[in-house]
Amino acid sequence: MAVVLSILFTGSSPISQGMYYTIQRRSKSERMFIRQGGGFKALLKFGNLILLQCFYFGGAALNDLFGTEELEVRKQSTLQQWRDWLFTTLAFPLGMFVSFIFWTLYAIDRELIFPASLDTWFPTWLNHVMHTLPAIGTLLEELLVPHTYQTGHKRIAPIITLYFAYLAWISYIAVVGGFWVYPVFQVLSVPARTLFLAFCIFPPVGFYFLGEKLHQNIWGQQEN
Repeated sequence: MAVVLSILFTGSSPISQGMYYTIQRRSKSERMFIRQGGGFKALLKFGNLILLQCFYFGGAALNDLFGTEELEVRKQSTLQQWRDWLFTTLAFPLGMFVSFIFWTLYAIDRELIFPASLDTWFPTWLNHVMHTLPAIGTLLEELLVPHTYQTGHKRIAPIITLYFAYLAWISYIAVVGGFWVYPVFQVLSVPARTLFLAFCIFPPVGFYFLGEKLHQNIWGQQEN
């Protein structure tokens, strides 16, 4: 239990600190950043960060204290079933995808995803909390804690639904606010932007099946 709890709190504490830093730090550069659309960026990124990282790890800690850690579904507590569903369908694939897409674009040209002008507002440690920690935390969880994976269409339906809801949200911001929340969309033509967004559905789905394969290799075939 001690090992699991340390992983959980390692994942959630820096996120909480990042939230506090973002909320409390009020400066001229921050106000300019928000007026330029940075507020929406922070909202979108922290939406994933809070709901799927801090929320997940906090709930997983509750299960570690008050729930079960059973491999057979019929013996599992409601907390464990909720934890496993959230982790396998959303937290792991989306956490891995956030880090993958951010650092891939950053390596190509950081101005496409995180312009240098943001460095005065976003310190390096906060950038890693938002874009590196999700992959590290969920990968450690995958390797060290067994989970029950879903079957059938329930496996990837949540991530696909969330992805298209996300596309609808950023498209709405582009129409109403007149800007794209990520610079890469500004430089792409409409056909290229459409292809890019269509492509981006495949990595999170692929990360779901990667997580499922890792789980089977480490913990064996699950029995319902």
